[in-house]
Amino acid sequence: MTGIAKVTYLHHSGFMVKYKHTVLIFDYYPDKHDRSDSCTIDLSGLKDKKVLVFSSHRHPDHFDPVILTWKNELNDVQYYFSSDIPKKYHHEYVILLKPYQIYENEGIKMQTFKSTDEGVAFLVSFSGITVYHAGDLNWWHWDDESNAFNNDMAARFKHEISLLKDTDIDIAFLTADPRQEAAELWGLNWFIDHVNVKTVFPMHFWNDFSIMDRIKNEAHKKPGLSKVRLISKRGEVFNVPIS
Repeated sequence: MTGIAKVTYLHHSGFMVKYKHTVLIFDYYPDKHDRSDSCTIDLSGLKDKKVLVFSSHRHPDHFDPVILTWKNELNDVQYYFSSDIPKKYHHEYVILLKPYQIYENEGIKMQTFKSTDEGVAFLVSFSGITVYHAGDLNWWHWDDESNAFNNDMAARFKHEISLLKDTDIDIAFLTADPRQEAAELWGLNWFIDHVNVKTVFPMHFWNDFSIMDRIKNEAHKKPGLSKVRLISKRGEVFNVPIS
């Protein structure tokens, strides 16, 4: 084992990963209706870290402009936004990324993939760890959509995931949306079956934590689901061994 990554579930698709001297923050989305501040980040504890802030696309449940104010409180912060985020947020200190780009900076390598909805998914490697955040790249299947729509969505999703088949991933954040009903775990299961990933965190389940029970029950039939860390609350911190 080379270290421990600390993963904090913030809210919805928002996560923070701390590993050695680097912090990744993905798709920060505060719940403005929750006064407990359980998904608020203590910026004062990050002032001695290199902080990388990612926003996968423009949807308000994945991008909140408040993250741009963090540059006033942090000593070393870098922003990486999907290029579909509105131009008024395209500041000189923001790196814009389109699908299928590779970007390297100060020992950190990132690669993007094309979402099946909006924006990009991120693959980030640094200090011997590789982290994947899907954004809204998912096998979206809706019963009220046409067969043509659902078939196209499945094909596009599987194509993107095939691009990762030779990649070793330490931590992946994957969509598991209860609104999809019977299809809620299709994308997550497909990813686990076709990508070499060690630890998986479900996301995009809004406030429906009941999906964790369904993942736990399904793991009896699909052993790959044993890689999934079950989340019980906002602000929960997980220690993930990195080898």
